[in-house]
Amino acid sequence: KIELELFGMIGTRQMGHCRRPIGDTAAQKRTLKPSYSARSCRACPSSLRTSALPADSKLAADGLIFSSGPPGSWDEAGVGSPIVRCFVGDNEERWYMWYSGRKVGAPAMDLIAPSSGSLGVAISRDGLQWRRSSEAVEGERHGVAAALDVGAMLTPNGDWWTFDTAHLSVGDVQVLGNNAVNAGVGVYWCFYSGGSFEEIAVPENMPGASSLLQAQGTNSTGSPAVAEGLRTRPGLAMSQDGRNWARIEGDHHTGALFDVGEEGEWDELFIGHPQVLETGPRERRMYYHSWDKRRNRFVVGMASSADGFIWKKQGVVFDPVEQGAQPSDHDGLGASSRQVVRDLDNRQFLMFYEAVAADGTRSIGLAASKDGISWKRCPYPVLQSANASSSDGNSSPASTSSESSREHSTRAWDGGEVGAPCPVSMSKGQWRLYYGGRSQRGQPGPWNGIGLALSNKDGPTFEGVSASYTRRKAAPMS
Repeated sequence: KIELELFGMIGTRQMGHCRRPIGDTAAQKRTLKPSYSARSCRACPSSLRTSALPADSKLAADGLIFSSGPPGSWDEAGVGSPIVRCFVGDNEERWYMWYSGRKVGAPAMDLIAPSSGSLGVAISRDGLQWRRSSEAVEGERHGVAAALDVGAMLTPNGDWWTFDTAHLSVGDVQVLGNNAVNAGVGVYWCFYSGGSFEEIAVPENMPGASSLLQAQGTNSTGSPAVAEGLRTRPGLAMSQDGRNWARIEGDHHTGALFDVGEEGEWDELFIGHPQVLETGPRERRMYYHSWDKRRNRFVVGMASSADGFIWKKQGVVFDPVEQGAQPSDHDGLGASSRQVVRDLDNRQFLMFYEAVAADGTRSIGLAASKDGISWKRCPYPVLQSANASSSDGNSSPASTSSESSREHSTRAWDGGEVGAPCPVSMSKGQWRLYYGGRSQRGQPGPWNGIGLALSNKDGPTFEGVSASYTRRKAAPMS
């Protein structure tokens, strides 16, 4: 069993199979009821009352929720990969955002995980205005201080032999149940990717490879050129409050949940953005991506597990090119970071993914599936950069609307690229789409900020859901 001593940050696990079914959702809700129950925000009104939490002082552009932290903060060099969850209590909502951030001078791997470094948490009462901190979580246990405790929560591992000594990037956070966990309440599971200082060869045709080698001071002449931090593996941490975490050592000798693929396999390079979906009482699926050196593009694969600890790879499940993407399309070079969610209205799964074009430019794509394994791809992006033109891949049919990128200045915070999507289902078939954005285009770099776009109620649809999103208008500066 796992015993969590959360404030001492200790995590252990005894090997063995679970004897009883896991994932009793009803039991989880009953357990969490004294505080907040983890259920969908579909019951929340589409227009939420503004929170009393202090607004970010940099909220000055359409879509922007918050940008990189102030000098000296743990996330001063970049923020991204938002994972947003809404917890509904008897009288109010509480929103959590777990995200990646990095200090200036810290090891970077923006080629595959923009803004990776450490993991942090922010809170909100409406999902619009967020409370965050430039410091680490303080570990408060009780009262108001505990409820407002935010900041950096997981940093690179100090144990030299582990897989996550260089940088971390959050992939998913869920409240899950498991009879192997001895905690007495519903437990937060954080799945993340971690990289070490292991040197591996960088594929020459991988987007941004030359920039990475230059940034690390590696001579790209000769064969092969190598870089540190590119090999990432999936990790797990657990928490009773979403703020104070214990790393759980996995089966791999580095502490990861599992290893990259063997030489020649599609995921031999890295395991990117591990995201988990509970699809049955003893079935959990982990979606992740890698750069397939044989296909020469990013593809999404899947692993399955009965308990969340022991995983079996199932191979590639989504390759946009095999679904009809052309070299000139927004996803002509594949799909990377993604979130797979349930669309309850249409009884299907949706995948919002970071689409990579032939020139390395990122936008956000959409795919739908009835079983979460066989996918149908939307032929155009649902959200592009603020400065995207109609010639950028297959533009959304709504790209000529009043929210058109042509209304944004060339200095828009997300004028270069958007990615790392996180959708949240709202009421009446509407969706919120949180995402990372940056001003540069076609080159690796940190996300400059985290943004929010709203589904267009009267816009184009794909498989019964909105396929067009508009950036939330910036609040007037006082």
